[in-house]
Amino acid sequence: MIEASVTEYGGKKMANFTITNGKKELSLTVDNGLTDSDMMTRADVRCFSDGKDVTGAVFGVMDSDAVRAEVYTMARAMNWLQLSSDPYKVGK
Repeated sequence: MIEASVTEYGGKKMANFTITNGKKELSLTVDNGLTDSDMMTRADVRCFSDGKDVTGAVFGVMDSDAVRAEVYTMARAMNWLQLSSDPYKVGK
């Protein structure tokens, strides 16, 4: 399932969409950063497994690190989302 939302607050704009596959979810957020630009060019991606943020494990970074949404990172996230098994299962 794919869902999306858009938020605007005081000149700041943000759009988020999620793609869900079973208990796994890919979340992509874009915003206009610290500018008043209409263009939303800053983007990051997060991966969730059974509600737990597993972005760090999927990308080999610290759990709190922002992962920029670029072609390579989106491809890696989509590959993870499509795996029939989840190597980052919660509580296992």
